[in-house]
Amino acid sequence: MNILVTGGGGDIGGEVVSNLCEIHSVSILDVQKSTRHSDLPFLEVDLMDANKVKSLVRGFDVVVHLAAIPDPFSDPAELVFRVNCMAIFNILEAIRANNIPRIVYGCSESASGFGIRNRSYKPRYLPIDEEHPSWPHESYGMSKYFGELMCQQYSMAYDLEAISLRYAWAWGGGRNISSWKSILERGSGGGDKDWLGAWVATSDIAQSVLKSCEFEFSDGQSLFERFYVTARDNFTDLTTLELIDLNWPDDPPKVLQPELFEVNPKASLFDYRKATRMLGYVPTVDLDVLRERLGVNRV
Repeated sequence: MNILVTGGGGDIGGEVVSNLCEIHSVSILDVQKSTRHSDLPFLEVDLMDANKVKSLVRGFDVVVHLAAIPDPFSDPAELVFRVNCMAIFNILEAIRANNIPRIVYGCSESASGFGIRNRSYKPRYLPIDEEHPSWPHESYGMSKYFGELMCQQYSMAYDLEAISLRYAWAWGGGRNISSWKSILERGSGGGDKDWLGAWVATSDIAQSVLKSCEFEFSDGQSLFERFYVTARDNFTDLTTLELIDLNWPDDPPKVLQPELFEVNPKASLFDYRKATRMLGYVPTVDLDVLRERLGVNRV
């Protein structure tokens, strides 16, 4: 397949590109050339330029859309929302105009309202799955949620194959490495700052993207699917049931599958089993593996 990766020069994008180009032909769209993959075809495009995007994003079998302002902390909220929403809109318009059959959208667990947040809702049940209502309420989570809705609506209107990957906080290298190393060295006691403890290795995000590019929709199946993608464990020092009690001591949400946390006491509070069932996604990196990869020892 001929695949375009927007944001392919970033931390997650670089890992995704490395994984995809072992099998497929890959091009990168970004505002500056990737130093990690300088040999690959490169489209220098500002995704706010709708006409240029439409003229250049053509001839691909899949667009993997990862380009975005990645969090609401380093930029004003209105900029995060405007850029992220306009970027996915312009990409979808280019896909529609140029008859590209599939998009894989880099969403976020924050689209649920239970990742980056301004207030702490209580889930209706745990673990949170794709059927749980989404309650985003800040710029980043809302931009990702509305981007996912746009993918769903374009899929319905134009028979576009669309897969949205709601992946958790991505760990493995790049600009946040000092934060990850600090947690890996000293551990986390949970609490408000570390919330539900959701994370995923960038290599496992790359795995999920590859499987989404190669996924075959069945006849009669909806052409839109969303999936949670996380590690198999939470990143705190608490078991998951302890983490639930910490966050909701007086009135905890109902745990629908307590056996999950008996088999794996630190199992993720975001349910990635749909991704396992449909995509074949199986997380390969837990905290012990990541510590070994990054050369980190517990203090």
